[in-house]
Amino acid sequence: MTHAPRDTTTAALATAADWELEGCDGASFVSLNARLMALYMDTYGVAAHDFAHFAINAHANALHNPHAFLHKRLDMETYLNSRVLVEPVKLCDAPPICDGAAAILLASAAVARHAPRAGGLPLVRVRASAIGTDSLALAGRTNTLQLEGAAISSHRVYQQAGVGPQNIDLFELHDAYTIITALSLEAAGFAKPGEGVHFGKEGAIAIDGTLPISTMGGLKARGHPVGATGVYQLVEAYQQLTGTAGANQTKDPKIALVQNIGGTGATVVSHILTREA
Repeated sequence: MTHAPRDTTTAALATAADWELEGCDGASFVSLNARLMALYMDTYGVAAHDFAHFAINAHANALHNPHAFLHKRLDMETYLNSRVLVEPVKLCDAPPICDGAAAILLASAAVARHAPRAGGLPLVRVRASAIGTDSLALAGRTNTLQLEGAAISSHRVYQQAGVGPQNIDLFELHDAYTIITALSLEAAGFAKPGEGVHFGKEGAIAIDGTLPISTMGGLKARGHPVGATGVYQLVEAYQQLTGTAGANQTKDPKIALVQNIGGTGATVVSHILTREA
């Protein structure tokens, strides 16, 4: 991600959007998310600062993650004073361009149960996996402010696993932009339309909250190397479920929802992981 000039990297990332309707007109993921954020603010009457707590939470969690890219505490003043990338998206609403790598080991239940486990760690089972899709271009969507792909993907994994939003102990969402955090919380059933931006202002999304998110810093502060991002999220959910997340450990989690997004919500893959003995 960092071997090329920033403009070149930005242009390369834009190829994941609809080139004919968006990319060829100079749209980038920053400008596309700015369009979503501006529409959300206008539709629901919220201000730019209402999104700040998502970024502040991510940065606070990244401070204790040695693998995070940004070890920088963030407060409201710093958030508000960060430079505007594309109105209303500020620097602190967006993820950093960075490099990264992550890996997971998958095994059948039979192999996993008989394989030696360091420290006697519990097994983590992939209990459900599902994909949901939507129009690649924002202009092609029925409701621009609904991540339909995320809603479909979430509904499918809940059905497969036999659980609902009320059963989820932590949510590793695709917090590339603060607006996507708000929309993802709504699509996954944790908040009603227009209320996702306010979710967690009283601490619900913190490490010790009722629905921790971005527990190791998320895409916002741990970093968003794109190719490795989805695997990072699974690794971090595994750490939480096995009690190996160190200073970022949440309280006795048993079920985790992990969600990775392609484009601005065109392709969404969700997994539910559960802790087993």
